[in-house]
Amino acid sequence: MALMKALEQRRAFRAFDTRPVAQETLLRLAEAATTAPSAMNNQPWRFVTVQDETVLTALRETLAPGNYWAKKAPVLVAVVTNATWGMTLGDRQYAPFELGMATMAYQTQAVSEGLYVHPIAGFNVDAAKEILHIAKEDTLMVLLVVGYPGDSTHLSDKHKESETGKRIRKPLDAVHAFDAFTTKLQ
Repeated sequence: MALMKALEQRRAFRAFDTRPVAQETLLRLAEAATTAPSAMNNQPWRFVTVQDETVLTALRETLAPGNYWAKKAPVLVAVVTNATWGMTLGDRQYAPFELGMATMAYQTQAVSEGLYVHPIAGFNVDAAKEILHIAKEDTLMVLLVVGYPGDSTHLSDKHKESETGKRIRKPLDAVHAFDAFTTKLQ
Protein backbone atom coordinates (compact mmCIF):
# COMPACT_ATOMS: atom_id res chain seq x y z
CA MET A 1 0.00 0.00 0.00
CA ALA A 2 1.39 3.40 -0.95
CA LEU A 3 2.16 5.56 2.06
CA MET A 4 -0.03 8.49 1.00
CA LYS A 5 -2.95 6.12 0.48
CA ALA A 6 -2.51 4.67 3.99
CA LEU A 7 -2.29 8.18 5.46
CA GLU A 8 -5.45 9.25 3.65
CA GLN A 9 -7.33 6.12 4.76
CA ARG A 10 -6.42 6.62 8.41
CA ARG A 11 -9.38 8.04 10.27
CA ALA A 12 -10.58 7.94 13.84
CA PHE A 13 -13.35 5.41 13.19
CA ARG A 14 -15.53 4.16 16.05
CA ALA A 15 -17.29 1.11 14.62
CA PHE A 16 -15.16 -1.77 15.91
CA ASP A 17 -15.66 -5.50 15.60
CA THR A 18 -15.05 -7.64 18.70
CA ARG A 19 -12.90 -10.10 16.72
CA PRO A 20 -9.46 -10.53 18.34
CA VAL A 21 -6.33 -9.19 16.69
CA ALA A 22 -3.50 -11.70 16.34
CA GLN A 23 -0.50 -11.12 18.57
CA GLU A 24 1.82 -11.23 15.53
CA THR A 25 -0.16 -8.35 14.01
CA LEU A 26 0.00 -6.36 17.24
CA LEU A 27 3.76 -6.92 17.35
CA ARG A 28 4.09 -5.54 13.80
CA LEU A 29 2.25 -2.40 14.90
CA ALA A 30 4.63 -1.97 17.84
CA GLU A 31 7.59 -2.66 15.59
CA ALA A 32 6.40 0.03 13.17
CA ALA A 33 6.31 2.48 16.08
CA THR A 34 9.94 1.72 16.86
CA THR A 35 10.98 2.87 13.39
CA ALA A 36 10.07 6.48 14.18
CA PRO A 37 12.83 9.08 14.21
CA SER A 38 14.31 9.82 17.61
CA ALA A 39 16.76 12.54 18.65
CA MET A 40 19.94 10.91 19.90
CA ASN A 41 18.08 7.59 19.43
CA ASN A 42 16.49 7.94 22.89
CA GLN A 43 13.19 6.41 21.70
CA PRO A 44 11.12 8.07 24.47
CA TRP A 45 7.99 6.04 23.82
CA ARG A 46 6.47 3.03 25.49
CA PHE A 47 3.43 1.12 24.27
CA VAL A 48 1.43 -1.21 26.53
CA THR A 49 -0.87 -3.43 24.48
CA VAL A 50 -3.85 -4.70 26.47
CA GLN A 51 -5.80 -7.69 25.20
CA ASP A 52 -6.14 -9.81 28.34
CA GLU A 53 -9.86 -9.76 29.12
CA THR A 54 -9.44 -9.07 32.85
CA VAL A 55 -7.10 -6.11 32.32
CA LEU A 56 -9.13 -4.91 29.33
CA THR A 57 -12.35 -4.93 31.37
CA ALA A 58 -10.71 -2.89 34.12
CA LEU A 59 -9.23 -0.42 31.63
CA ARG A 60 -12.57 -0.03 29.86
CA GLU A 61 -14.06 1.10 33.16
CA THR A 62 -11.73 4.15 33.07
CA LEU A 63 -13.23 5.39 29.78
CA ALA A 64 -15.29 8.57 29.69
CA PRO A 65 -18.99 8.07 28.78
CA GLY A 66 -18.43 9.57 25.32
CA ASN A 67 -16.08 6.71 24.53
CA TYR A 68 -18.78 4.05 25.03
CA TRP A 69 -18.01 2.72 21.54
CA ALA A 70 -14.40 1.85 22.53
CA LYS A 71 -15.61 -0.86 24.89
CA LYS A 72 -16.32 -3.07 21.88
CA ALA A 73 -12.74 -3.05 20.62
CA PRO A 74 -10.59 -6.09 21.45
CA VAL A 75 -7.43 -4.09 22.12
CA LEU A 76 -6.49 -0.92 23.99
CA VAL A 77 -2.94 0.40 23.86
CA ALA A 78 -1.49 2.80 26.41
CA VAL A 79 0.93 5.29 24.85
CA VAL A 80 3.41 6.51 27.45
CA THR A 81 6.33 8.92 27.60
CA ASN A 82 8.42 10.86 30.07
CA ALA A 83 10.31 14.06 29.31
CA THR A 84 13.43 12.60 30.93
CA TRP A 85 13.49 9.79 28.37
CA GLY A 86 14.00 12.22 25.48
CA MET A 87 16.30 15.02 24.47
CA THR A 88 15.81 18.50 25.91
CA LEU A 89 17.27 21.66 24.37
CA GLY A 90 16.55 24.74 26.45
CA ASP A 91 12.81 24.72 27.04
CA ARG A 92 12.11 22.32 24.15
CA GLN A 93 11.35 18.78 25.28
CA TYR A 94 11.33 16.39 22.35
CA ALA A 95 9.75 13.32 23.99
CA PRO A 96 6.11 14.28 23.20
CA PHE A 97 6.99 15.11 19.59
CA GLU A 98 8.80 11.81 19.14
CA LEU A 99 5.96 9.95 20.84
CA GLY A 100 3.62 11.46 18.26
CA MET A 101 5.81 10.29 15.41
CA ALA A 102 5.96 6.76 16.84
CA THR A 103 2.19 6.75 17.32
CA MET A 104 1.64 7.85 13.73
CA ALA A 105 3.91 5.06 12.48
CA TYR A 106 1.84 2.64 14.60
CA GLN A 107 -1.41 3.94 13.10
CA THR A 108 -0.12 3.83 9.55
CA GLN A 109 0.92 0.20 9.95
CA ALA A 110 -2.50 -0.55 11.44
CA VAL A 111 -4.19 0.84 8.32
CA SER A 112 -2.00 -1.38 6.12
CA GLU A 113 -3.11 -4.36 8.27
CA GLY A 114 -6.80 -3.56 7.70
CA LEU A 115 -7.29 -2.27 11.26
CA TYR A 116 -8.84 0.82 12.77
CA VAL A 117 -6.96 2.82 15.40
CA HIS A 118 -8.64 5.64 17.29
CA PRO A 119 -6.53 7.67 19.78
CA ILE A 120 -8.55 8.87 22.78
CA ALA A 121 -7.88 11.24 25.66
CA GLY A 122 -11.23 10.65 27.39
CA PHE A 123 -10.33 8.31 30.23
CA ASN A 124 -9.35 8.50 33.90
CA VAL A 125 -5.57 8.74 33.59
CA ASP A 126 -4.77 7.97 37.23
CA ALA A 127 -6.96 4.88 37.29
CA ALA A 128 -5.56 3.64 33.97
CA LYS A 129 -1.98 4.16 35.16
CA GLU A 130 -2.73 2.19 38.31
CA ILE A 131 -4.27 -0.70 36.35
CA LEU A 132 -1.29 -0.84 34.00
CA HIS A 133 1.39 -0.23 36.67
CA ILE A 134 2.61 2.95 34.97
CA ALA A 135 4.76 5.10 37.24
CA LYS A 136 3.27 8.32 38.57
CA GLU A 137 6.03 10.42 36.95
CA ASP A 138 5.38 8.96 33.48
CA THR A 139 2.82 10.52 31.13
CA LEU A 140 0.06 8.31 29.80
CA MET A 141 -0.62 10.50 26.78
CA VAL A 142 -3.43 8.60 25.05
CA LEU A 143 -5.08 5.25 24.70
CA LEU A 144 -5.28 3.76 21.23
CA VAL A 145 -8.44 1.83 20.51
CA VAL A 146 -7.48 -0.95 18.08
CA GLY A 147 -9.52 -3.48 16.15
CA TYR A 148 -11.07 -4.56 12.90
CA PRO A 149 -13.86 -2.55 11.24
CA GLY A 150 -17.25 -3.43 12.64
CA ASP A 151 -20.93 -2.69 12.55
CA SER A 152 -21.95 0.90 13.31
CA THR A 153 -25.51 0.18 14.52
CA HIS A 154 -24.55 0.69 18.19
CA LEU A 155 -23.15 4.18 17.53
CA SER A 156 -24.97 7.42 18.28
CA ASP A 157 -26.34 9.30 15.27
CA LYS A 158 -23.51 11.83 15.54
CA HIS A 159 -20.89 9.09 15.55
CA LYS A 160 -22.57 7.23 12.67
CA GLU A 161 -22.39 10.41 10.63
CA SER A 162 -18.69 10.87 11.40
CA GLU A 163 -17.99 7.28 10.24
CA THR A 164 -19.16 8.00 6.71
CA GLY A 165 -19.00 11.78 6.44
CA LYS A 166 -16.50 13.70 4.40
CA ARG A 167 -13.08 13.97 5.99
CA ILE A 168 -12.60 17.63 6.82
CA ARG A 169 -9.08 19.02 6.89
CA LYS A 170 -7.88 22.61 6.90
CA PRO A 171 -6.67 23.84 3.52
CA LEU A 172 -2.95 23.38 3.00
CA ASP A 173 -2.24 27.12 2.94
CA ALA A 174 -3.77 27.44 6.44
CA VAL A 175 -1.16 25.07 7.90
CA HIS A 176 1.84 25.45 5.60
CA ALA A 177 3.87 28.32 4.18
CA PHE A 178 7.22 28.70 2.48
CA ASP A 179 9.95 30.92 3.94
CA ALA A 180 8.01 32.74 6.71
CA PHE A 181 5.21 32.32 9.20
CA THR A 182 2.34 34.11 7.47
CA THR A 183 -0.89 35.58 8.83
CA LYS A 184 -2.81 32.71 7.16
CA LEU A 185 -1.08 30.33 9.61
CA GLN A 186 -2.55 32.04 12.64
